[in-house]
Amino acid sequence: MMYVEILEKGESMRWISYVGLIVILLLPLEGRELIFASLPYKNNAGIVEDFAPMLRYLESDLNQSVNFRFEPSYRKLIADFIDDKIDMAYMGPLPTLALMKQDASAHPIVTFNDADGKNGYRCVLVKFAPDVLPMEHPQTLKVALTEPLSTCGYFSTAPLIQTFTEAPLSSMHYRYVHTHDEAALSVLRGEFHLGGMKESIAESYRSLGLEIIAYSPVVPGFTLVVNTQTLSQEQIETIRARLLNAPFKEYASWGKEISFGVQAVHADTYRSMQFFPEVENIPQEGNF
Repeated sequence: MMYVEILEKGESMRWISYVGLIVILLLPLEGRELIFASLPYKNNAGIVEDFAPMLRYLESDLNQSVNFRFEPSYRKLIADFIDDKIDMAYMGPLPTLALMKQDASAHPIVTFNDADGKNGYRCVLVKFAPDVLPMEHPQTLKVALTEPLSTCGYFSTAPLIQTFTEAPLSSMHYRYVHTHDEAALSVLRGEFHLGGMKESIAESYRSLGLEIIAYSPVVPGFTLVVNTQTLSQEQIETIRARLLNAPFKEYASWGKEISFGVQAVHADTYRSMQFFPEVENIPQEGNF
């Protein structure tokens, strides 16, 4: 008589579930689809078009399909990564550090170069060029932010605001509008006096009247983070080598934000950001 047969019904179902889980865990890593995740920094269709060529490029050596997943926020992305629902993620430096602090399985392998071919980028503070800001009453200013764990969100915008207005961001009206493009557009529409975003995004709206008024120090570039719990060392090395050795003709066809090549992550890549504020101290919601 089989063991499962002498168990009560509830215990039998539990045993079957355990067996099923063990079978799934024993399947070779190469036998499943890989999940690549990113936040929707612009419209969803545009993001898929940006990443699709790169993911197809990786698939050719991995001999596995890589599926794209949108995450609504960095908090959700980090939670899913910790739960091993994500194999690879495209993340800014602040959320990368936040994830690494919570999950030893998170391993950044390459950073994407900026348009000048260098590793790193700047966050900026912008306004609509014709606007005259009420600097004598900074508490009336409205500020558009990307999202709580975005490097160019509260983290970088707060010190830029402090320097430019000599008043703390916490004393002003601020709201998270989620994407860099929306932060730029909301300032152009007159809904906010100021906005914080990545420099390359701000530059793309300069012709419409967006003016950069302050720059942050350079921070490490956006990163490809892999999950060492769900990917084998061989897979990780394949991904790393494939990206580092991608020819110009290949990566130049990828989306604008990832089309300038990559650099390997080193031990000192994030040294300049080691003393970032506790994530818990960054407001998770706007104040108006």
